[in-house]
Amino acid sequence: ERFDRLRFVEIKHGRISMLAVTGYLTTAAGIRFPGAEDIPDGFAAWGALAKTQDGCNVLLQMTFFFGLAEIINRPAEWADVTPEFPGDYRNGALDFGWD
Repeated sequence: ERFDRLRFVEIKHGRISMLAVTGYLTTAAGIRFPGAEDIPDGFAAWGALAKTQDGCNVLLQMTFFFGLAEIINRPAEWADVTPEFPGDYRNGALDFGWD
């Protein structure tokens, strides 16, 4: 059981790291949302966002999104769906017919 927990955490951190690298490379390439062209890339973006009210709103939205994603992406006991392996977040809401 401890090994499954460690595997679950490793998979989760790996997925988060892949998303973080993708976001970093996207902003480093100069791609920005409209209205956010003056926000620097990398870690400097956190300080730049915290300086303005709109930036604070963005940080708040990010916090709520991360919390919501954490709540949604859990084993779905309520949907009678049993994960096949650690890190299996399929909850029956989307079925692409791949398995």
